[in-house]
Amino acid sequence: MRGRYAERVRIERLLADARQGTSGVLLVHGEAGIGKTALLDHAAGQAHGARVLRVEGIESEMEMAFGGLHQLFLPVMDLVDALPEPQAAALRSVFGLSNDRVRDRFSVGLAVLTLLSEAAADGPLLCLVDDAQWLDQPSVDMLTFAARRLRAEGVVMLFAVRDGAPGAAVKGLPPLLVEGLDRADAAELLPGLPPYVVDRVIEEARGNPLALIELSAALTPAQRAGRLGPSALPDAAAGLPVRLQDGFLEQLRRLPEAAQVVLLVAAADDTGDLTVVLRAAGRLGSAVEDLEPGRARRIPPALGAGAALSAPVGPLRRVPGRPARPADRRAPGPGGGTG
Repeated sequence: MRGRYAERVRIERLLADARQGTSGVLLVHGEAGIGKTALLDHAAGQAHGARVLRVEGIESEMEMAFGGLHQLFLPVMDLVDALPEPQAAALRSVFGLSNDRVRDRFSVGLAVLTLLSEAAADGPLLCLVDDAQWLDQPSVDMLTFAARRLRAEGVVMLFAVRDGAPGAAVKGLPPLLVEGLDRADAAELLPGLPPYVVDRVIEEARGNPLALIELSAALTPAQRAGRLGPSALPDAAAGLPVRLQDGFLEQLRRLPEAAQVVLLVAAADDTGDLTVVLRAAGRLGSAVEDLEPGRARRIPPALGAGAALSAPVGPLRRVPGRPARPADRRAPGPGGGTG
């Protein structure tokens, strides 16, 4: 793992405390590709002598109530019989192991808390919940219910959530924001590139590790040699993985409509001329000032049609944008016609 010293220290301290019988919880959050899963992997690698339970949210299973909870607890299902009977009955019911109906979710939450404690009876327990935004909401509710009540069980729970993504809400947990790598750590992911190219790639990716890797891998031989034109890495931007593009698209959808209009025009532009882009955006009722919310969200220029976020300092970067709607395609072009 590159960098992340402060984040690793915080996680390793929780693991050390768990070996002394103290429980701890963190909500690891940040944008797509920023390294949340890598931190969870690091935690698993440092959990020497601890039992590790892990679940990853799957978007297609979001509607399956308690499906995430069931997957997490599959390795310790034999411990359900050790719970107080009302709690054991509650878990059997939500897991489809009995015909009983759950009388109240409080019993399920208590059962989750007790089962975590039982799983840590012989040593520390590490629970990793990755992509928690794609977990079903009932599972998230019960896991966070238990997490907020952990005290001296020797349990560590780490939840990883992508900022800005729709899905289950994870609330009330101590946050750990994962931000972009600093320049020195980012440069280590770009071996063999000239310093000027390294600087440009880091600028485009803004320290996002996945973006750094994907952008550098998509460079042409000429770009790798340092021959970069005024349009910054267009071919590399087009090669970004869907997961990363989707993450930034979610951020774009949360921007005001006027800002989205400017970004759409920038994505459709093939001139690289800031004046042309702003004139076209102006005819659609938007202006460069509308981009301030995007700058505040630190949307990388090469990702998700974020090119115009660097205006008016330098030339716009042409990047792939979302598919235009029919109404967008009929919008007036720079010359006043329709495209």
